[in-house]
Amino acid sequence: MRISTPKSRVLATSALASLLVAALPAAAQEQTASDAGSQRSGNDTIVVTAQFREQNLQDTPLAITAVTGEMLESKGATTVLDVATTAPNVTMRKAGGANGGAAQVFVRGVGQSDASFAFEPGVGMYIDDVYYGTVFGSIFDLLDLDRVEVLRGPQGTLAGKNSIGGAVKLFSTKPTDGNSGYVEAAYGSFDLLDLKGMANFTLVPDKLMVRVSGMSKQVDGWFQRYDYGCLNPGSGVPSASDGDCSNGTEGGRNYQAGRLALRFTPNEDMEFNLVGMVSSENSEVSPQVLLDITQTANIPAGIDPKIFITPRNGRYSYANYTNPAFTDPARYNGVPGAGSHPTTVLEPEFRLRAQILSNTFDWKFSDSMSLKSITSYQHYRGSNATDIDLTPFGLNTVSQRYEYDQFTQELRFNGTALNELLEYTVGGFYFRSTGKFQGTNYLLPGTARQNLYAQDDRIPSESKSVFAHVTAYLTDSLTLIGGIRYTADEKKYEFRRRNPYDPSMPSYTQAGQIDGLTGEYSGDSVDYRANLQYRWSPDVMTYIQFSTGYRGGGVNPRPYVLEQLVPFEPERLNAYEAGFKADLLGRAVRLNGSVFLNKYTGILFNNQTSTPNSIINATPVNAGDARFVGAELEVNLRPIDGLSIDASGSYLAFEFERIGAEGATISDVTLDNRAPFAPEWKGNIGIQYEIDAGDFGFITPRFDLAYTSSFFPQIDNDPRAEIDGYALANARIGWENVDGDLQVALLVTNLFDEDYLVSALRYPLGVVSGTPSTPREWKVSVRKRF
Repeated sequence: MRISTPKSRVLATSALASLLVAALPAAAQEQTASDAGSQRSGNDTIVVTAQFREQNLQDTPLAITAVTGEMLESKGATTVLDVATTAPNVTMRKAGGANGGAAQVFVRGVGQSDASFAFEPGVGMYIDDVYYGTVFGSIFDLLDLDRVEVLRGPQGTLAGKNSIGGAVKLFSTKPTDGNSGYVEAAYGSFDLLDLKGMANFTLVPDKLMVRVSGMSKQVDGWFQRYDYGCLNPGSGVPSASDGDCSNGTEGGRNYQAGRLALRFTPNEDMEFNLVGMVSSENSEVSPQVLLDITQTANIPAGIDPKIFITPRNGRYSYANYTNPAFTDPARYNGVPGAGSHPTTVLEPEFRLRAQILSNTFDWKFSDSMSLKSITSYQHYRGSNATDIDLTPFGLNTVSQRYEYDQFTQELRFNGTALNELLEYTVGGFYFRSTGKFQGTNYLLPGTARQNLYAQDDRIPSESKSVFAHVTAYLTDSLTLIGGIRYTADEKKYEFRRRNPYDPSMPSYTQAGQIDGLTGEYSGDSVDYRANLQYRWSPDVMTYIQFSTGYRGGGVNPRPYVLEQLVPFEPERLNAYEAGFKADLLGRAVRLNGSVFLNKYTGILFNNQTSTPNSIINATPVNAGDARFVGAELEVNLRPIDGLSIDASGSYLAFEFERIGAEGATISDVTLDNRAPFAPEWKGNIGIQYEIDAGDFGFITPRFDLAYTSSFFPQIDNDPRAEIDGYALANARIGWENVDGDLQVALLVTNLFDEDYLVSALRYPLGVVSGTPSTPREWKVSVRKRF
């Protein structure tokens, strides 16, 4: 049954959006001018910088979801992943298993789920306009946040580095003139202890200001690991327990972060913003559950490996992170390094250390010309352990260590001409990074198909680009926008495959043939954007746009045998979009919508089909050409004072237009398959009401409900890994005193204790595992401002 692109539904959606766009000017003509009370009951003005200048969100002809830090707080959002519930056609997930510590971010079906430094993020992540070049370590906590901008569609001529799918941009609150601050403490489920604080000081009035913020979060693990042999004596499964049958927990977190921001304004035309951020995490690994297993190697005769599959709502596993002692098979007799090897036990921990330093310099030469310079250096390192098979028998255990350094420099020169009828930006962007990937992979040890190695890979990358962006105000109502960018990329992948028991020697398994080899990629691209915007009235605007996006190629970072060390080519995207933005009825109603068609060339998917010398394969291949068709609608209502309703909905359809020769080698891929991490339907609604209780202060209850339809995490659409559709509800009630300096709130997430999968993965080993959802949690917080 073909379910990827119901054309009649797409046409109906497009027609409905077109009728709505056509009706908006008429509706705007009927509304009266805003009265004195409309500002209180109407929607707030949100300023965004998506087109290099500060603009009202409603004046920006792009599909953007902009959410203030205050709104995110009222929704109970704690990390950048929580932003996804607000934005249509945006999927953000916490990766588990071998990709632990990474954010899986997809916009309109385009993104990146693999944590390897060899891949560019499909969606660019930014903090204060600083680009983050990897999805590993990008699950940012929302600390002292001013707003978030989620840009949907390719950012080929905007937003730092070329991002083929979109961009998620976090903006921190800048230091201000004056002294202020707050402290907040929260306690909740699983002994959660959450502390936050901020202090803003003026060192030199109107010249030098500083803002310090920090947080600490500790919470116990909610997911249990058990010793199967201890729970089931006589099963034939050995036990290593001391009697309580527990192997520990997963899901616990121990995280601290701090931010120091210094703002210097030597005169009214210059501004320096120097920011330093540090974070430290010593947490348990993300929980994983076994969904299916077909691999029987290393499983003793008479034991069915499916006994280790746990109930979906059980929230426990039998993982022990142990690689049992083994002897290499006879085929390796006499090979240097082979022989008998001891038991290896991994620590099921996720660790991350990050240091980031950035400086943004703004210089206004005159009323018509200015310069912005954004300089940043990042360093972080981390580690993660994975028990891939989730059984007591060590079919595949992996330890991973990461280290990453990045330097970026962006220059933007802004100007106006022809009596401000023309605005332009020209600039350049430079990116350099060096990633290091270390660790040990024990794959089917002791069997004829074993492959084990210690890796110490180095991945240097460099990207250079120049760009120009022009806005021409043709009439009071008609605006023409154009942009162009040239990008040149260079990448290397230097492979080291050593003997994990004697790192002075190459691996004696097939991986040793890869040791010392280097793969290289270089390429360039010209991307452009054309946008025509028409304002029908002060409150209604429509636009049409064509834009392109590009993601550079590279080299397969996980060749298990020599034949799998192959390159992959760039992906390219042509995007067609039409949209509208409207504030109606005295700004009590805000409607923003868009429809789009994205044509994808050289779309990249992972190939797990066996190759001649290995049953294990994880090679990225350019599978062919495809298209995404979709529609989005965002609604914000302020019908009466104190009551606010925000909602969004989206539809996304995927269709393979052509499967190429490489794509045809992927097992179970047909023209009917659905794209990974691309739910067809997505929607949310939030309602809050501020109750004026007189001298008692203000009480604000809020309820949020978000729905995501089913999707697959991989292109083969294996039904065992399908993520079923689910609805997630959160509730919050807050109290604030009359003076506004004391707040108390009760938050309950996953209100109805919905059990669903956050993500899943079918490994080429013959194992399917999933990341289970966090159970219902509550917390009470108290904040005091000063």
